[in-house]
Amino acid sequence: MLQNLAVGLIVGTCSAYAAWALMPMALRQRLTARWGLKARGTSGCGGCSGCAPARPAAAQPIHILRRPPSA
Repeated sequence: MLQNLAVGLIVGTCSAYAAWALMPMALRQRLTARWGLKARGTSGCGGCSGCAPARPAAAQPIHILRRPPSA
């Protein structure tokens, strides 16, 4: 009986964490503001912009060289 309760608590906690980490950032921010919680980052992709470059690279021209016709 106690083991079933422990497993249920672990599964419920993991499910809640997964739902929180995978929900859209806008919804997470609204819920955080509504509940009065301090916003923190999660381990998922959450808007830190760490993966994206700070600014786009300057446009580079593409040079296409034609081979001379073979004889």
